[in-house]
Amino acid sequence: MKSTHAFPLAALALSAGLLAACSDRDSTPAASTPTSAPAAAPMASPAPAVPPAVAPTEGSASAPAPAPAPAAATPTSARQLPLTVQGVASAGLTVRVKGVELGPDATVLDVSASFASPLTNWTQMASGDTYLQDEAGNKLMLKRPEDNRYLKIKTGDTMEGRLVFLGAVPADARQVKLVINEGSPQDDTNSPGLEMVLPLKAGG
Repeated sequence: MKSTHAFPLAALALSAGLLAACSDRDSTPAASTPTSAPAAAPMASPAPAVPPAVAPTEGSASAPAPAPAPAAATPTSARQLPLTVQGVASAGLTVRVKGVELGPDATVLDVSASFASPLTNWTQMASGDTYLQDEAGNKLMLKRPEDNRYLKIKTGDTMEGRLVFLGAVPADARQVKLVINEGSPQDDTNSPGLEMVLPLKAGG
């Protein structure tokens, strides 16, 4: 005997399959219609960068550079000073300084030098180094005259003239020292040594 329920069960299964298929189609998302993208707005040119103002902080302001220490003052014009200073070397040389001219580029002495010796016919005042020395130890060297580079003096003669020393003596100097034939002994008849202190200020 055949079952009368076979067909209805199959029909139910087919209906369920159709419903599932319809449900699947309905759940599929619809393809989106392409839309044209809006045109990009033109970019504005960037404004030039302006460095921010920096407010000075306490102590950041640059302090003025310290003034350099003043150098020893030098004369700006020649200054004449009368002198009466005499020095004697045992070899027979006598030197008298009668005045000094203190200039911005040179120092000039008015001198009178005499020589007398039974041992030789002549001597020299600048066979060695002859110079003026200031209180700081600076040496102003003799400018040797072309016609008598070693300041030669014959026995029995007196030589008068102006001795030029290269450089200026500081304006506030109290004295200078005249050095003749540095390092030579006073009794050296060829080049007697002699040192003389020349005051440049009253009581110096």
